[in-house]
Amino acid sequence: MVRSVPFFAVAVSVAVYSVAIAAEQTCYGLNGTVLDSTYGPCNTDAKHSGCCAIHRPAGSVDICLDNGLCMATTGQYMGTIWQDGCTDPTGQDEGCPKMCPDARDDFNGSKPVLAWNVQMCDYGSYCCREANDRNNCCNNATAPKIKTNSLGAFQFQTSTAGDSSTATAAAASSTQSSSTKPTQVFGTAVSTGTPFTSSPTTSSTPDLCAAEKRKTVAVGGAVGGVLGAALVGALIAMFWLYKKEKHQRRIKEHYEAQFEVSSAYWPRPQTVVVDADSDLSGTPAEKDAEVVVLGEGDEGRRRSA
Repeated sequence: MVRSVPFFAVAVSVAVYSVAIAAEQTCYGLNGTVLDSTYGPCNTDAKHSGCCAIHRPAGSVDICLDNGLCMATTGQYMGTIWQDGCTDPTGQDEGCPKMCPDARDDFNGSKPVLAWNVQMCDYGSYCCREANDRNNCCNNATAPKIKTNSLGAFQFQTSTAGDSSTATAAAASSTQSSSTKPTQVFGTAVSTGTPFTSSPTTSSTPDLCAAEKRKTVAVGGAVGGVLGAALVGALIAMFWLYKKEKHQRRIKEHYEAQFEVSSAYWPRPQTVVVDADSDLSGTPAEKDAEVVVLGEGDEGRRRSA
């Protein structure tokens, strides 16, 4: 209990310091335009970094990729890839995303754009279109083309304030991941995403920090595993119910069709009038028919053969 007070104080200090660093880094579009406050650097430790919409409301934040690109995670833009900008207004720094044409190659002689949407054409083949362009760029001869087997890997935000911050990486991680933030709209294109968690760095206070890091990683892994398993289980259950309902519907339709056919040809009751003294040894159909027997002095009585 005695050690928890200073640890908490350091954690708060690091969180405040990290927010201050992020606030100092302004994000710019590929054409040098200042982006709104929903954008932030993916790597606050670097001198310059690619920017994504990491300051949107929870559930609509971009996911940063390690090459500075952004993945949207909301609505019709789920899984789409964007090259939004950088903290370097000139776009020349090596930390800026460089998948599609930018200021470093003078946009391949074309007009500067605010942002790119990276569209998949085939496996390992992509093209770049302006973020507000709804047309397919795969068949556009003038659209920038990309050949690559990977568009990047997920990158988790880190926040470090010198050696002292490494002791509270786990605490800073929980603070950042709970403050997920908004997304940017370019014309009709919306980039969105999910919360970030910090990657713990090497600790200068071994025992306590290492334990905290292991605990954070274990909890995060457990939560992720449970959520993933629940999602897979739900999908399997939905598919099984759909197949079962479809099978039962087919059986029902099959028997309904049989019932309609059999009803159409079901033998109708017949009435056969015979003399009381006649021989009733007729056909099986006549024996099964309803018979009216006429006798002497009787107007008739009915019986079933």
